Amino acid sequence: MLAACGTPERPSAFGTYGGGSSDGDAATGSPSIVVDASSNFEPMCNLGPEGGVCACVDQNLVGDVPTIYFVLDRSGSMLEMNKWTNVQITLNELVIAIGPRAKIGAAVFPNPAGDACSTGVQVVAPRLGDRPAGRAGATQAILIQTLSAIPAAGGTPTAATLAALTPLLEANPGRTYVVLATDGGPNCDSFASCDVDSCTSNIDNATDCPTGGPTNCCTQPDIGPEACLDSQPTLDAVSQLFSAGIPVYVVGVPGSAPYAQLLDQVAQAGGTARGSEPQYYAIDSSDTADLLAALSSIAAKITGTCTLELDAVPPDPGLVNVFLDEQPVPQMGPDGWTLDGTTVTILGASCDAILGGSVLDVRVVAGCPTVVF
Repeated sequence: MLAACGTPERPSAFGTYGGGSSDGDAATGSPSIVVDASSNFEPMCNLGPEGGVCACVDQNLVGDVPTIYFVLDRSGSMLEMNKWTNVQITLNELVIAIGPRAKIGAAVFPNPAGDACSTGVQVVAPRLGDRPAGRAGATQAILIQTLSAIPAAGGTPTAATLAALTPLLEANPGRTYVVLATDGGPNCDSFASCDVDSCTSNIDNATDCPTGGPTNCCTQPDIGPEACLDSQPTLDAVSQLFSAGIPVYVVGVPGSAPYAQLLDQVAQAGGTARGSEPQYYAIDSSDTADLLAALSSIAAKITGTCTLELDAVPPDPGLVNVFLDEQPVPQMGPDGWTLDGTTVTILGASCDAILGGSVLDVRVVAGCPTVVF
């Protein structure tokens, strides 16, 4: 009988993970959370002789682990169509799928502890994703439990939030990418002034503020200049991040369409403009599948690679498998994979799926006979 097949014992990994520990603390000010770290269990891969069960273990990957840092709009309009809840549902799926291939951090705006226009704050410090990919764990739990404790309310202080986060993000080691998700135009600048066409209350057709006027609601005492579109400061803040080597991806959730021109400019300033209009990632549907597809595409640009480096040579190359979204990929054929020492190279359509974002959960697993065809 093959070692570790048909028995409850699992084979030992032939190395230790090179990307750092998945342990870490949420940012100061986050709700107190207790997480059972034992949820990071090793899966059974069901590839044993005659359909028996092999106990398999993920093999450790080495290399640069990027940080995906979510900056999330939690303004009052995110209550509409359950947008704030849908963002959390989508991030939950995304973070589980990415696993340890990225570190995850998050900030929200406005500050949950402040007023409607208070500068946003970090709520989850960057921490390694859960291992193995495809399984919930401590990072996923901290992120979602933290966000679910924060209600949607307030304005959209995008520029001030990005400017305040810049030193923090510059100090983060390794490659860092910001994913800005918002459903409207930036505002909350008390020093702004604008005409009716640049007043977000008018653009959003708020009560008694019809699009185009005749009343410029940003001159009304009960609304004020904080409702003016804060375009240039937002572009300046994003440009500063990009100049520091931190690209900014822009995701416009439902409600952002009236601000498409500005969001295109923000994507350009962040160095992530798409090749066609809209140049940002525009989501028109409240269906979480569309949001997940957009975020998966972004994550693939950040983490996607078809060349995986193991931290040691497998002791038995005949007991190694590649899994994409929890399914083993046959080794042979144009869409299979190769193993050369410590390097696993994924080929053809399997590689395209990784680079295109339709597959995020990528694992190399040892302990069971290689699926060849």
